[in-house]
Amino acid sequence: MRGIELYWEVVMNLSNIAEIIIEGYFFCCFVRPFIRKRHVAEWTGITYFLMMLFLWLVPWEVRHSDLCGMAGAFVVMYLLERRNLEQKLFLSVTGSLLFWIESGFALIPRNIYFVFVLMTKYLNEREWLQLFCYLLFEILYCVLQGILLHFMVRLMHRIYIRKEENVTKKELGLLLLPLFSVLVGRFILAFVVDVYLKDTGQYIWNVHGEYEWLKIIYQVVSFSAVLLTLVVYQKIREAKQREKEDAVLLEQQRRIEIHIREVEGLYREVKGLRHDMGNHVVVLENLFLNHEGEELKQYFKKLKEELLMAQDSLGGYGGGSKNPVTDIVLAEKKRQAKEEGIAFESGFHYPQDAGLNAFDISVILNNSLANALEAARTCDIPYVKIRSWRRRKAFMIEVENNFSGTLKTTGDGELPQSTKQDEEQHGFGLANIRRVAQKYYGDVDIVQEGERVRLNVMLMLRAEEKDT
Repeated sequence: MRGIELYWEVVMNLSNIAEIIIEGYFFCCFVRPFIRKRHVAEWTGITYFLMMLFLWLVPWEVRHSDLCGMAGAFVVMYLLERRNLEQKLFLSVTGSLLFWIESGFALIPRNIYFVFVLMTKYLNEREWLQLFCYLLFEILYCVLQGILLHFMVRLMHRIYIRKEENVTKKELGLLLLPLFSVLVGRFILAFVVDVYLKDTGQYIWNVHGEYEWLKIIYQVVSFSAVLLTLVVYQKIREAKQREKEDAVLLEQQRRIEIHIREVEGLYREVKGLRHDMGNHVVVLENLFLNHEGEELKQYFKKLKEELLMAQDSLGGYGGGSKNPVTDIVLAEKKRQAKEEGIAFESGFHYPQDAGLNAFDISVILNNSLANALEAARTCDIPYVKIRSWRRRKAFMIEVENNFSGTLKTTGDGELPQSTKQDEEQHGFGLANIRRVAQKYYGDVDIVQEGERVRLNVMLMLRAEEKDT
């Protein structure tokens, strides 16, 4: 008898250890995409495992030990990577709920086993067969636990797409409020079990079988609440980001409009100078005929200075794209590149009569060239190139520059992260480029080959154009 009791104890202990290992592994997998350093995620999973193992080995019972394990994991995450404290707190609370929800489903085979034993007289009389069946059901429990956690973690990663973004304290409150409600429900269910056991001396599920099904239903609702909370949170973040992007776009357009008015003023000055040119010729002729050489010399010198000033003023806005709006953007970036010692080469031409809004194109040029100049500064011999061409009904813009670093992506199929230090402008440039491209049923692609980075923007033309 003592021999089989020993085997029962060994099987149950191994089952508990396997359960803790599986949870530690999947918690590591859960937090890994949110943490920049891989070893931090690994140590987080190890800490959870060690905490749970310690709490399991202590001689007294620790209720809701998974919460203690999550607390330890949270401390390790924050100590090893001191950033985004709010997000780490959310991950810890969510991880605890995922394990609790998963356990409700994974325990179904174990419950089936006990019902099976109680209803089968043949098993009641054969303890070794009971042990063997229990071992099989425990293996099934661990397998089901792994499958459920894999599914839940993958689903969380697919829904939580804004992994790199910092979470504010207000947003943390929005995220945790529904989850705390779920936690309260969890504690209430545990309290009911304890009270019923003390009053009757029996487990509530042995007397009221519907309790387990009600618990599972509540866990399904809880998991849905976690997912819904994430969806709502990200919709709010997207709305806020869209507002900031719109503000950036409006500011860019405002600056371009100011430049256009400046150019128009310069053109009016030149027209005025051309209008007065006849008077200047008459004056020069009279001075020449009257042999007033010194006055002629001074007058000619002054006229020459005015012409040169006008030429210099207008020359700065000669972008060569055959459109005043895009000319201004190109000229401004060319001037900026010259001041910073960055080689700038432009082969961009605005597609006339193609159904493209000049201000939309200016958004692409302004943001892409700004990012290119920003990246090129990291190289010893910086350069920026831009060109455009038509291909059937598509208009292509390509911006090439060198970059000494490595582009970091924000997720599957997402554009690289911005390298700007200004958090207020972080990522808006590329996002606005993509918005404009999608407006014309196009797309954006960025390729890095060594130190060479190419940004390709494709726009669909409304009118069919010849290849150029």
